[in-house]
Amino acid sequence: MSPNTPAVSNPTNIAPENEPTSQPDVLLLPAEYFFVETVEVPPALAANELADFAELSMEAIAPFPLEQLRWGFLTAPDGQSLLIYAAVNERLKRAGYSELENYTWVLPDFATLYGARFNSDTQVRLQGESYDTTFHWPSGESMPEQIRSLPPSLSPGDATPVTSPPDSSDSQTIQLRALPVEISENGQPTFQFETIGNAPSNGHWSPLTPDEHVLWQADIRPADYKTQERSARRTTALITRILGYAALFALFLILLEGLLFAGQFWLGTRQAKIDRQASSVRRVEDTQSLMNKLEQVAQNELRPIAILRAANNIRTALGTTGIEYDETIIEGNNRITIEGKANTINELNAYTDALRKSGTFELVDPPKSLKRAGQTKVTFSVSLDYTHREFQPEPESEPEPEPRIAPTPPRPTSSVSDAPSVSEPQRIGAKTIPLPKTTLPAIQAKGDQ
Repeated sequence: MSPNTPAVSNPTNIAPENEPTSQPDVLLLPAEYFFVETVEVPPALAANELADFAELSMEAIAPFPLEQLRWGFLTAPDGQSLLIYAAVNERLKRAGYSELENYTWVLPDFATLYGARFNSDTQVRLQGESYDTTFHWPSGESMPEQIRSLPPSLSPGDATPVTSPPDSSDSQTIQLRALPVEISENGQPTFQFETIGNAPSNGHWSPLTPDEHVLWQADIRPADYKTQERSARRTTALITRILGYAALFALFLILLEGLLFAGQFWLGTRQAKIDRQASSVRRVEDTQSLMNKLEQVAQNELRPIAILRAANNIRTALGTTGIEYDETIIEGNNRITIEGKANTINELNAYTDALRKSGTFELVDPPKSLKRAGQTKVTFSVSLDYTHREFQPEPESEPEPEPRIAPTPPRPTSSVSDAPSVSEPQRIGAKTIPLPKTTLPAIQAKGDQ
């Protein structure tokens, strides 16, 4: 279609009044109400200036002011031309199309095929409930030409033949019926068509999903309304998206709360089981601790009894003393820590000197002593290393052998006076064997440990 050539409908074919052909949320208007014009786009025009250029072009070619029109436009994929169209608002109202703001999109029916492709020139007939729209689709193009409305076909066989352009001897024909429009959650429509009769072997015409900016350009409602509605839809979409995220987050929190409750229940059962087994575990731990201590005693040759006996013997050897043991701690390597009380510091010093000089104990650190106000005795703590010495008793002296008494030679029996007297006792030499001295420990005074 050449520039500035009107592509208007046949004025004798009037679409029926008060019978809008619409799908839910999308109103499709018959081409009968529109006059259509193709306008060339200047090469220097930027893409963001197309809307202003289309408005100026509509003002130039329209016989009515823009306030009385409902118009829109489609842009060719190469951006070199515009298909602009307009309908008189009063005529639409008389036909029953007065509440255009109640729809998501308001489009002419031929705009639903925007984006279709045919590999050869095609005559398209779009069948409606009370009208048909026919147009020519050039090969490889995405916008129609020679748009007009026709009376509806009673049947596919009764369809009015579409007149082909004189120079398109090899063109093909296709008849389509629009199916219900599908609307996505963000308001994006998808147009689908059913082919009636034989379909071309190549091309693409269903489904078609135009971009949002193409839909806003094709919509015929006023520019101010479209600007406000577009902003409101974006705000609504943002709020819907936020609410969706909030719902997902709330669901996540509920799931997390459920997991937390399940985890606490599981921990409670485990804790109850641990509490039931605590006594058995303590017995096992005590047994193991005792075994470890016994093993340590066996490996380190600990001699707690010998250490206490040696320390106590040194204490009792001092005579009457006020040294008292409160607690004794025996560690590995035969180290003993004695905590107790003494009457005086001198008494404590005498005791620690006796321990050090005994040869059995060695002071690890100087003794710590403290006398608090109001107390008569001195508390002390002393740590010592013990060196075990085996007790070696003195060897017993062997008894001297008894002297042998030389036998008395026999005397002659002839002399009675030489015979020994029966009443004289025999003397046998003997030696006294000394016994080793045994010193018993002194009995400890009251208060000694």
